[in-house]
This record gives sequence, structure tokens and C-alpha cells, in this order.
Amino acid sequence: FSEASQNLTMPFGDTPYSERPEWKDVTPVPQNDGPQPLAVISYPPGFQEVHSYFRAIQQLNEFSERALALTAEVIQHNSANYTAWYYRRRCLKELKSDLAEEHIFTDKWARDCPKNYQVWYHRRWVIMEMADEIHAKAENPEEAKMQAAELARVELEYHMDCMTVNDDFKNYNGWSHRQFILQKFGLWADELPFVEELLRDDIRNNSAWNHRYTVVRKQCEPLTDKVRQREINFALKSIRSCANNECAWNYLSAFLGDGEDKASWSSVPEAEVLCNEVISEATAQNQSCRFAVETLATICEARGDVKSALKHYATLKEIDKIRLNYWEWKVAFLIQKTGYQEE
Repeated sequence: FSEASQNLTMPFGDTPYSERPEWKDVTPVPQNDGPQPLAVISYPPGFQEVHSYFRAIQQLNEFSERALALTAEVIQHNSANYTAWYYRRRCLKELKSDLAEEHIFTDKWARDCPKNYQVWYHRRWVIMEMADEIHAKAENPEEAKMQAAELARVELEYHMDCMTVNDDFKNYNGWSHRQFILQKFGLWADELPFVEELLRDDIRNNSAWNHRYTVVRKQCEPLTDKVRQREINFALKSIRSCANNECAWNYLSAFLGDGEDKASWSSVPEAEVLCNEVISEATAQNQSCRFAVETLATICEARGDVKSALKHYATLKEIDKIRLNYWEWKVAFLIQKTGYQEE
């Protein structure tokens, strides 16, 4: 249970639900663990009673202000309770509640529980409901579009705030939420500078690299030669500043190789030049860079130089023994594919 649930403060202080006058008409439904439970969970104070009344409310199919308040207490005890968030949304719809207040309600939870999928999903629902209200009340479509876009931009700022407060820029649920907002409100065009700022702060931020690729594909579909070359240059520049950064090497392979919208590895000579430079610098320091060696092997394969490719794979078997079986498989597959025979 979260620290928040351990320090739970109820609207009625410590008054049990059974002693609250507005709940006298409700019979709580206790948790049924069966006649012989294998492991009885020790719940914190108030947990069992709150959930017993929550089960009762669900059975009554009641969507009232008290039911809405009850969901908040259930969430306070366990913010990952999907059913509580779902029932809360149903109450909000039935009561036609002020969604701006609900938006504020979720602020704390997304900041304090950033890895909680239920919180982000609920917040996403609130944003879309608020956007629908904007479109329904606006005098014209253009005004509605501007107001909705502003709502979305504030939400993007909030996502950045959550990452900063928690010092966590690699949270999958947060990034999914951001991409959802960008997609729904058509804000991809202004996103690239944001990603570049994150990568300046941490060039190894794999989430930011992944987001950059998504942004590029959303901005340019199909991919043009100019944009592809821009991204290749970006990756190469990053590799020069941090050669053992796997993110940048992986990003390079997103635009080179086989597949739709990719260019051949052999079509970018500067990539081979960089690989040789990285290997040379690493060797001078009695070190190695498997990413550069693997990329050289891939480039040699692409231009049909099987002998050189096998030489690089032999190097990989020496410097990257943890993946020895993989490199041996690569060698066997290349020989089988090309019919290569030693001279």
C-alpha cells in the first residue's frame, strides 16, 4: 500500500461509515475470501470498511455524489484500483460533474503515482470529455479548435512537470499519455524541439529517442530523402559525442537497412568512416565498441563483402562473449544465405 493510504484522512475524520448518518441506508458487502482462505491479507485501518461499502454501492448501481466521494476514498487506499476509477467515471457522467475540478483531482495522483496506468487513463478520459465540452459550447469551430489546442498544450506541460518532479524521464505510461494528446489534438508539428532538449540533457534517454522517431514519422509520412538524411546526421553526430550510446546506434538502424522508407547501409559512406574512427579511438585506449564493429559488419553485408563481414563477426565473438551464440548464428546464417566458401 502507498504512503498516502497509510496516512489516510477521511472527510469525517476517523468516523466509520457505519456511524455516518448518510450511509445508514446501505448495508456493506464484506470481501468474500471463501471458507478457507490460503492467505489472509492484513489491510490498513479503514480499508476493509471502505471497500465493503464500495461493493454495496456497485450492487445498488448507484451513481450519486456520495458514491463519487466514496470512489475517492477507495482510490486513496489503492490508487491502482481499476474498478474504482471506472466507477468514478460513470458517476461523473451521470452527475454531469465539473470536469475542471476532476482534472485538478488527478493532478496529485499522476504526480505521486506516475507509473500508475489507471491514473493516466482516467486523466486521458477527462481531457477528451473537456474537449468535447469545449466544442459543444464554442461559438464556431475555429474558436473550439484553439481552446482545445490550448487545453492540450497545458496537458503536455503537465506531463513534463510530472517527469521533472519525479526525476523520471523514461516512464512508459507518461509517454503514452503524451503521444495520445499529440495525436488527438494534432500537435506533432511543434514537438521536435522538446525532444531535442531532452536529449541534450540526457543523450542516453532511450524514451526520448523512441519519441523522436515517432515524432519524425508523424511529421513526415512517407519519409522523404531529406528528412531521412537529417535524422541519419543527427544520429551520427550523437555517436561522435558518445560512441557507446546504444540508443543512437539503434536510431541509425531505424533509417538504414532493409524495409520501407529505409536506405541501404552502403549508401551512407560517412557511417563507415565514423565506425572506423570510433574503433580506432577505442583501440588506442585498449577498449572496444561492439556497436561500431556490428555496424561495420552490417555495412559490409549490404555491399556484398562477405569476407569483411565475417571478419567483423569474428571480432564480435572476441569482444562480446556474452552474445557469442548470437554472433555464431549470424555467421552461419550469412554463409548459408550467400553460399560463401573460404578461399
